Amino acid sequence: MSAVAVTTSSLDRALSVTEWHARSYKRTWRATITTAFLNPVFFLLSVGVLLGKLIDDDQAALGGLSYVEFVAPGLLAATAMQTGANDAMWPVMAGIKWLRTYHAVLATPVRVGELVLGTMGWAAIRVLSAAVIFTVVAAVGGAIVSPWAILAPFAALLCGLAFNAPITAFSASLEGGDDGWFPALNRFVLIPMFLFAGAFFPVSQLPDWLEPVAWVTPLWHGIELCRGLTAGSIEALPAIVHVAYLSAIVVVGTLVAVHFHRRALLK
Repeated sequence: MSAVAVTTSSLDRALSVTEWHARSYKRTWRATITTAFLNPVFFLLSVGVLLGKLIDDDQAALGGLSYVEFVAPGLLAATAMQTGANDAMWPVMAGIKWLRTYHAVLATPVRVGELVLGTMGWAAIRVLSAAVIFTVVAAVGGAIVSPWAILAPFAALLCGLAFNAPITAFSASLEGGDDGWFPALNRFVLIPMFLFAGAFFPVSQLPDWLEPVAWVTPLWHGIELCRGLTAGSIEALPAIVHVAYLSAIVVVGTLVAVHFHRRALLK
């Protein structure tokens, strides 16, 4: 973090934190490549292509899309969710409690808000990189039918940050370095969203009482935004609603994350 000490602006300091994370990632990238890149591609091949061949007779239920065209943007948004969420759990806990690297960062001129924004900036790079790679693979595989899909990775980025920001706040709020909440968060929140928020079938197929629950999840908004772009069926008003909803979660989550980081690091 020596580069941080000579910078003067808040943006420079936040970017220095992002650069620090990028340098650290050189030692650990092999451990994350399966989750970030290979698993989504395997899902796309097995579920979208192979299973899709069995159910493509009913394209009307999927808005006229083939099953692989329907599933691909769902997996894109879900990949962003998982990447953003993972970066907000154990790495944040390690920085605050286990390795205490965040305390070392704050020994430089970096402030708490800059630390949080710089860390989220690195998460954004990770999410966007995974989204771009997945989109290219999906396009090569014939799962994308619209030039609007060039914007889909940015929609996925917003979706990923809508998970990263509040989960970062949650991680910073945990006392004593207890990571026991993270498996529960995966098991009871992220996985049910992955299965029931519209990635694999329209949420209209859910029971009437459960469909509104899907509508309020960030993943559903991310999927709808990505699917509208990849299918070329994007409409202005729904897109604005999706972007506004996800952006509000990012902003509120970031503010809460700064609060809990300040409480954990400056007490």
